[in-house]
Amino acid sequence: MYNDLLLNRIVPPVDGSDDEIQDLITEIEELENLLSPEAQELIADLRPHIVTDDVYEQIDERASVGDRLADKLSTFAGSWKFIILFVVIMGAWMGVNFYLGTQAFDPFPFILLNLILSTLAALQAPVILMSQNRQATKDRAQSENDYQVNLKNEVEIADLHRKIDSLTDALTMQTRLVNVLVEARRKELNATVRMIERVQHGNGHTIVG
Repeated sequence: MYNDLLLNRIVPPVDGSDDEIQDLITEIEELENLLSPEAQELIADLRPHIVTDDVYEQIDERASVGDRLADKLSTFAGSWKFIILFVVIMGAWMGVNFYLGTQAFDPFPFILLNLILSTLAALQAPVILMSQNRQATKDRAQSENDYQVNLKNEVEIADLHRKIDSLTDALTMQTRLVNVLVEARRKELNATVRMIERVQHGNGHTIVG
């Protein structure tokens, strides 16, 4: 989100759907030369658009209640808090039943506890899989966005290289032109100096004669 705000300050956003931006990127992908005139037109069309997106935020905004619950349960189940709480509950369960003896609601070998643990494991596995699938979807979306950003950076760098090469060629031509002018001026000054020396030398002979 911060990157989007920063780019909005540098380059004013241009109205355009994601499909239009994707079409431009697809056309650029099919190009063989990023320095061709066709590439320059596509780069000029793509340049005002911002391709950086916070894909995690977009996916979370579209997430259902079940998806959010699966993420929270998966996060909690993979924490030390869950492990400590789980061990405490199991210890308390077995301790209370040992203490009650013949009046225990779940005497040894704790069949009810085993049933609860099996049910918990059976329910926890699909919840974790749902959360992993959502994370995989986020990772794929992030990878696609990174690819688009890298592609835009590549075409922008190629365009900058083209401009730098053009400036370098222009500077080289100007340098050659300046050198030619300087050489011509030097020859002109040398000719003028020689002419002055001949005139002075001729005047000297006239005075002596």
